[in-house]
Amino acid sequence: MELDCVGFLQWALPYVNMRWGGFRKVRKQVCKRVRRRLNELDLPDYAAYREWLLDHEGEWEVFDTMCRIPISRFYRDWAVFDYLKEEGLPLFARKASEENRPLRIWSAGCASGEEPYTVSLIWNFLLKPRFPKLQLEIIATDIETHMLQRAKTGCYSLGSLKGLPGEWLEQAFTRKANGYCIHPEYGDTIQWLQQDIRKEMPEGLFDLVLCRNLVAMYFDADLQLRTFDRIRERIRAGGLLVLGCHETLPEGLEGFIVLEEKLNMYIKNAGKKS
Repeated sequence: MELDCVGFLQWALPYVNMRWGGFRKVRKQVCKRVRRRLNELDLPDYAAYREWLLDHEGEWEVFDTMCRIPISRFYRDWAVFDYLKEEGLPLFARKASEENRPLRIWSAGCASGEEPYTVSLIWNFLLKPRFPKLQLEIIATDIETHMLQRAKTGCYSLGSLKGLPGEWLEQAFTRKANGYCIHPEYGDTIQWLQQDIRKEMPEGLFDLVLCRNLVAMYFDADLQLRTFDRIRERIRAGGLLVLGCHETLPEGLEGFIVLEEKLNMYIKNAGKKS
């Protein structure tokens, strides 16, 4: 059965501009959703679903929703956040202070909010005392309504929080029946937006864009190139783009230079406009 699903995904994913390589490790999650859809449509197998997709154009949108992988946790890839708290964020904070403007950060594909909350915790515990007059703006976007609602609620299992320093967990969270809930003040700087990054992006320029385990992981080469080209337009000259630790920018994309190769961090060329 799994081999049948793998063959189906290898056939279907290109139709929605997705790449099989990104789904290899999470295929069981997608296959489970597809099997549920087969039952809903009373179809016997994946071959029948292929025919259904070809005969019903609107079904591709349904299939697209089955390919969304909301995996996240606090302080995911600790080396990335260690670099940001020690070097990246202080640098951008000083620059924003000198230019008398807010420090702006975009978390793209934020899922249930662990990434933007991690940035907020770093800011509040380590950097806000150093830059008390600086305004921080975090824009967190995701395609899924229910993921954003979970993010706004801000309650998580202990497993999602294990990467955080113990004192942060004690100071920033309250234990409740539904898990550990973050104190509301750590969400005050975060604006949650429902957006499909393929079609829409937040307005304005950003000092830092976190686009990890999304575009470079799941999109095909052409869609990656188009999406990152538009993301580049949202980054200030000298600003930073951070990808997932096993991702790279697509060939042919201009306007970035490598900052930290092992961490997949890229600086927007100062020579580029905006």
